Amino acid sequence: MNPKESNYKSIFKATSIFGGVQVFNILITLIRGKAVAVLLGSAGMGLNGLFLSSLNLIKTISSLGISESAVRDVSKAHASGDRQQLGLTLTVFRRWIWITAGLGILLTMLFSPLLSRFAFNSTEHTFSYILLSSTFLFAALMGETYTFLRGTGQIKNLAQANIFGSLSGLLVALPIFYFWGINGVVPAIIASAFAAYLVSLYFRKKVQFEQVLVTWKETLVLGKPMVQLGVSLTIINLLAAAVAFVLNAFISKTGTLSDVGLYNAGLSIVDGYVGMVFTAMATDYFPRLSAAIGEESKWKQLVNEQAELVLIILSMVLVLLISTTPLLIRVLLSKEFVSAQDFIFWSVLAIPLKGLVWVLGFVILAKGNNKLFLTVEVIANLIILSLNLLFYHYYSISGLGISMVVSYSISLGLMIFVLKSRYNFSFSRDVFKLVSIALLSLSLCLISIRVLGYPNAYYAEVLLVIFTFIYSLHELNKRINMKATVDYLKAKVKR
Repeated sequence: MNPKESNYKSIFKATSIFGGVQVFNILITLIRGKAVAVLLGSAGMGLNGLFLSSLNLIKTISSLGISESAVRDVSKAHASGDRQQLGLTLTVFRRWIWITAGLGILLTMLFSPLLSRFAFNSTEHTFSYILLSSTFLFAALMGETYTFLRGTGQIKNLAQANIFGSLSGLLVALPIFYFWGINGVVPAIIASAFAAYLVSLYFRKKVQFEQVLVTWKETLVLGKPMVQLGVSLTIINLLAAAVAFVLNAFISKTGTLSDVGLYNAGLSIVDGYVGMVFTAMATDYFPRLSAAIGEESKWKQLVNEQAELVLIILSMVLVLLISTTPLLIRVLLSKEFVSAQDFIFWSVLAIPLKGLVWVLGFVILAKGNNKLFLTVEVIANLIILSLNLLFYHYYSISGLGISMVVSYSISLGLMIFVLKSRYNFSFSRDVFKLVSIALLSLSLCLISIRVLGYPNAYYAEVLLVIFTFIYSLHELNKRINMKATVDYLKAKVKR
């Protein structure tokens, strides 16, 4: 197997594995939500939701983005083969994890009366927030293990840790909800976090490294680059949350609450459908890119290979999504949400562009250019928000889908310009060919819906799905030699 084919197989394998993990986590979330709804009722679901959203907000701020940013440094140290450097990097990271855990606990305890008043209009849940502050310790230490596994390329162990962690959290929460009812919300959140942490301890042993003696002064100095990148990531996360809040508030104020529901329901379907691709990029692509970023020819090849595989996989996933949208809305939601399908149709056209934006964005992160990354993200988010407000004003919910297409077209142009001028990088012809084919097939699906209407559009969509799958599988086979892979698996089964 040549190195290039090996790279393609690695990308495809990671996407497949984390696609399965994504589906499993969604299933766990649905089961937990159903259990909360049945056992605790709407009041219990509301209580659970308010606690979790409050904790997530504090976690976003107090974590300083360390778990995400450290992946770059761990990947570089692991790729170098220098055990001493890897040990030093992991030791510094572990120290900072304890700092962020302490910060999360301190902030929660200090602001517990304010959190209770803000969320519940009273201070009766102050003590609950003090108890819940313990979850920051479990979450931080669990995040430490996941970062170790990501940085050292242990994809299989990372996937298993995610699955068993989610499952253990569910299994301990269900009996607590059953026996304690609404009074078990706080204990269930704490117990779930602790159970997931215990699972992570098992996988923590999978990473062996040399313990390095580091003073706390050295820890603060050596961890500064991690913190700087982490803070940039935190700011971006907060900015994205702010953009979503402003947009939802604008829709509610100038439109209707129903429009808010339609928009978020449509977005959840699209994100859930393609989440595996973007999860795989963040989990597998970023560490591998960080490890290769020091060799120009190597990282440029890796970026093009990732872009090609992303487009091939998205082509198949999205053409299926756009063809089954009416059915998905009725199965996952209800007839009441059929009005969201136009938003979904348009937004699907934006996803291949979004995939390329993500592929390029990780390059800036891997390079460690925090200021440039922050600048580009701020500009991109402002463009997205401005166009969303404008297109919703004129075209309602459908306009938000059109806005996504325009926004990501502009964002992609911006990213291509930045990477060309800063790093002399440009996509290969294959990438442009694949994105053109993807957009063409999706556009033809949309045109068939507009021109033929339902149910006649289904016949055209079936043909487009077949042709898209044939073409995509052909392109995939050229890169990973699917026949040889299948023959290898058959031979292995016979043995």
